[in-house]
Amino acid sequence: MLDALYKDVRYGVRTLVRSPTFALVAILTLALGIGANTAIFSVVNGVLLRPLPFEDPDEIVWVTEVNTRGGPMSVAWPNFRDWKANLRSFSGLAAYGVYPLTVLGGPEPVQARISRISHDYWSIFGVVPTRGRLTTPDDHHEDVAPVVVVSRSFWENELGGAEISGLSLELLGIRSPVVGVAEDPGFPTGGVDLWVPLELSGPSDSRTAHNWRVVGRLARGISIGQARQETGSLTEQLVQDEPGADPDFLAAGVFVTPLQEEIVGDSRTTLLLLFGAAGLVLLVACTNLASTLLARGAARSRELAVRMSLGAPKGRVLRQLFTESLLIAGLGGLAGVLVAGGVMHGVRAAQAGTLPRLSEVAIDGGVLAYTAGIALTTAFLFGLLPALRLTRRDAGDALRVGSRGNALEGRAGIWRVLIGAEVAMAFVLLVATGLLVRSSRALLTEDVGADVEDVSTAAVSLSLVKYASEYEQARWYDELVSELEALPDVESAGVMSTLPVAGSLPSGRLELDGDMERATTAGYVVASGGAFEALDIPLLRGRLFDEGDTPESGHVAIVSQSFAETVWQGEDPIGRQVNGGGMDNFWNVRYRGLDVESRPTVYFPHSQRPFRLQWGAAVVAESSVGDAGTVAGGLRETIRRLDSDVPLRLETMRSRVTASIAERSFVMLLFGAFSLIALVLATVGIYGVVSYGVARRTREMGIRIALGADTGRVLGMVVGASMRMVFAGLAVGLLAALALTRLLAGMLYEVAPTDPLTLATVVIVLAVTALLASWVPARAGTRVDPMVTMRAE
Repeated sequence: MLDALYKDVRYGVRTLVRSPTFALVAILTLALGIGANTAIFSVVNGVLLRPLPFEDPDEIVWVTEVNTRGGPMSVAWPNFRDWKANLRSFSGLAAYGVYPLTVLGGPEPVQARISRISHDYWSIFGVVPTRGRLTTPDDHHEDVAPVVVVSRSFWENELGGAEISGLSLELLGIRSPVVGVAEDPGFPTGGVDLWVPLELSGPSDSRTAHNWRVVGRLARGISIGQARQETGSLTEQLVQDEPGADPDFLAAGVFVTPLQEEIVGDSRTTLLLLFGAAGLVLLVACTNLASTLLARGAARSRELAVRMSLGAPKGRVLRQLFTESLLIAGLGGLAGVLVAGGVMHGVRAAQAGTLPRLSEVAIDGGVLAYTAGIALTTAFLFGLLPALRLTRRDAGDALRVGSRGNALEGRAGIWRVLIGAEVAMAFVLLVATGLLVRSSRALLTEDVGADVEDVSTAAVSLSLVKYASEYEQARWYDELVSELEALPDVESAGVMSTLPVAGSLPSGRLELDGDMERATTAGYVVASGGAFEALDIPLLRGRLFDEGDTPESGHVAIVSQSFAETVWQGEDPIGRQVNGGGMDNFWNVRYRGLDVESRPTVYFPHSQRPFRLQWGAAVVAESSVGDAGTVAGGLRETIRRLDSDVPLRLETMRSRVTASIAERSFVMLLFGAFSLIALVLATVGIYGVVSYGVARRTREMGIRIALGADTGRVLGMVVGASMRMVFAGLAVGLLAALALTRLLAGMLYEVAPTDPLTLATVVIVLAVTALLASWVPARAGTRVDPMVTMRAE
């Protein structure tokens, strides 16, 4: 058996070497299909299937409170404190928050991500220090000496690997000694540079102040359902004891979900859709390979018939053909791994932070086993069928010379099915791509509520050590804005607590017209008057904030159009009153995203609410010449001159808008690549089948033309036969697209899954492409001299 197998492999290699064009096309076809599948499976495996890198990761859960509308919200500190003291469902429970913050004390000022954590954070994730120690229970109290633990990457890159003994950093308004270095667990925060005890700053005792995220580790033998029930019951008791609290801001329940599920979030749907698209590409490639093997096998039919006539068993011939298919599949799989590496590089470059755990994704042993599996499956399903068909053919028919060959009729029905299937699958992918392209275009042309084309921004976080008072920080921002507006390239400048399309918008309760019983919920933004001018947010009534709005003057506010229409219902909003309430401890602008409707928003002057800028602000500068890039240099130099310890991160508003739809763009890019591959493969498949059909019918076509048949009618006969199977594929593809594209509904914006324009465009593109792929070889066949074709045999 081994000797026979060796001979089969050796003969198969010689056969492929003798047909280099066929071998190259077949291997590349499979490489594209297998490569796309391998790449996406590696992402699915790394993000969805691989457990989190912790001991007993299934025990780690995410705990959130639920509001009265059934949506999740962060946890109030008193609720967390009481959970930790009374719940038996958890062996550990930790609260945390993550913020960008300016850190001094290293060689250079840096804006770092700092996480304030409660003590159980370390034990839940099994973190051990690489140097020094972690925070201890004694560090997690008010009025104790502050300490900080730094991540290994921060210690190496920002602190130069310096000895931590005697090393201290300035953050959160105090100088804190570095007591340890730890590896960032990466979950659930990811990319944290420093950790400090949460309890140092005295968290709010209000059960309506939802400021913290919570993770926990289930106690042994406790299910998620049991933990949810116990936590929910205790929370219901706790909120009943909160006197005078607005019920809308008290927890109405809890969610307890596996941490991995929370980390993956909406990416699960995205990845499964991409995996399905890659599967369609593989099916198109395999279908193309099957039709190619059938065509090549038909050309070898006389060779195979001679073998069997001389006594070769059908099983032996079948094994030989199957061995050749295995060789093609194996080489295609190896090339597919290389393609997958390129696709993975593109995924990492294009995903722009939209996928969690991407750093863990790799083409490892499991992925290679998957690749080998689909290569073998491809060889078995799409190599065995042509082999069986060829070995069942009557040897006498194959040896008979001069039979009328019609590759598109009679025995060629299988080609109709294969090419029709290719067209149908390419149709589905092209429709999905078209829908995503139209959706992205609709988003990018959506009115943000502000002018984003000529504005540069800088994320600024002032040192709380150098500027201990929020009013000192406000004066610094005023000086910065004043100097920026004096620059010739700057039209206007300002400062805001939250920029448009930031992805989130702080919100809270606001009392109306001095009536504590009358309240509403709205977004809360602190800004200077220049910010409205820089972003060209139109003022419909009243005035913008100015220098007269000081802490000592009467407090003022600007409300969005939707706020005025919702709260005062067409009445004049000028002179009415709003009180920030708990939030105090234009046209409608889209802050949460282009695909999320703007919400009623209230703006307060930064000079009267400076504490809202303590943890960071965004400086905006509008170009006087319409080019955001012209103000970037002046913005950087001015900030450096006023305070060289302020780390800078500059960005244009247009790039922020583009980044806000990064996930949609990422999906669109991959779908576009997959659909292009499918279109090329379908085109090559149609061209190959028609070319083979023309080659087989050359004698027949020569006789027809020699007897006076019109060349155009002969051409139409060949093209018409191929287009019939194309139109059948389009019909099937249309039905499949109408059913499958509904899965994309959550990613579409202002475009229906059954958008007629997209469907019609794809029909035209595929029909024209197929027509050209049929016409070119058919036209070449009709231009051959009839006398030459008559002498061919």
